[in-house]
Amino acid sequence: MELDELKNIVRAGQFRAITLDTSIFDAQGLRLESGLLKQLEQFRDSSTKLILSEVVREETLSHLIEKARDAQKEVEKSLKQAKEHWRVEDQKIEVIKKTIFGEQKAQEIASERFSQFVEATSLEIVEAQDYVMIGDLIQKYFQAKPPFSETGKKKNEFPDAIALMSLETWANKNQTKIIVVTSDNDWKNFCKGSERLLAIDDFAGALGLFQLQDADDICRYLSERYEKGELEDVKEAISNALEYRISDLDICPEANSAYVYEHESTEITFNGFEFKLLEPPNLIFRPVKFDDESLVVESKLNVDVNVECSFSFSVYDSIDGDDVPMGCSSASIQTNLDVDILISFIGDLDKVGAEVEVEDVEIEITMPDVDFGMIEPDWMDEEDYDY
Repeated sequence: MELDELKNIVRAGQFRAITLDTSIFDAQGLRLESGLLKQLEQFRDSSTKLILSEVVREETLSHLIEKARDAQKEVEKSLKQAKEHWRVEDQKIEVIKKTIFGEQKAQEIASERFSQFVEATSLEIVEAQDYVMIGDLIQKYFQAKPPFSETGKKKNEFPDAIALMSLETWANKNQTKIIVVTSDNDWKNFCKGSERLLAIDDFAGALGLFQLQDADDICRYLSERYEKGELEDVKEAISNALEYRISDLDICPEANSAYVYEHESTEITFNGFEFKLLEPPNLIFRPVKFDDESLVVESKLNVDVNVECSFSFSVYDSIDGDDVPMGCSSASIQTNLDVDILISFIGDLDKVGAEVEVEDVEIEITMPDVDFGMIEPDWMDEEDYDY
């Protein structure tokens, strides 16, 4: 079903709930406090319920804990290197650790973040024990009905089955349909056979389904103005945000060489950007959150950059057992980045044609592999050698 067609059904009141599976939380980098996940706060005082399966809650919490532990390990690894190479005293190292982590554990931080997310969004947790009949679950398992497959390790699909069956029962009891935001094929297959659950893998598009017609009209108006070159302030705000964000990017360059090489430094230069058309509605702006004072839109960009890297080279001396330096070189390449952005507009948004200004730009960059091909040291001219 096309988004435009689905939007009319949602506005008719058939879908009064939205839910996400774990794949969406992971795809958003588990950033509960920013990006599209933060936009779920719009359902706090809404007639549309934001619900989440108990299974998804536990999986998401598990992933949040894992991320917190990984971050802590990375910091401690860096501090250990600082101790060795900067001669930082143990006492100072411990002060830094305490400043960053305090007395809390990864599990406590993750639970606190998720609790704040629940409060900010008025999220309702659908508990499995209240909505899943064990007999129905077992029957689906032995009949290999979605999300169980006919082959493979079906026991691994029990969490999905519990989550989906509980959501479907919740929908039946509340006499509504649910928009299920997921990129998981097992979830999609289950939803195909459900009269209550409808799967969509476009998170921003799913949020757009619940916006008023006015939001679509304003986005169309702003898109047309931008294409006419009338919103230079919007272009400048996006360019400034991109330059700032790109300067902080970390890349792992790939290359081939006859020598052992190490990546020394990287410089990324922002050249410009172009909007991609969003289909539907064939515009450059698409609403994800709207009220009379603010409008948050999604856009997708093609960003042109230059990436320059410096490399150092060496060869192994089997006689001395040492790596012998062979010089350095630099290489550059022009490439395009796929960038998703959220633009927050403020102004008198109760009518189309009102003047707006950019309040904020959030950027999500998918960094591609940057392959510099064959590289080698910059050999000095023969006349530069001393004989």
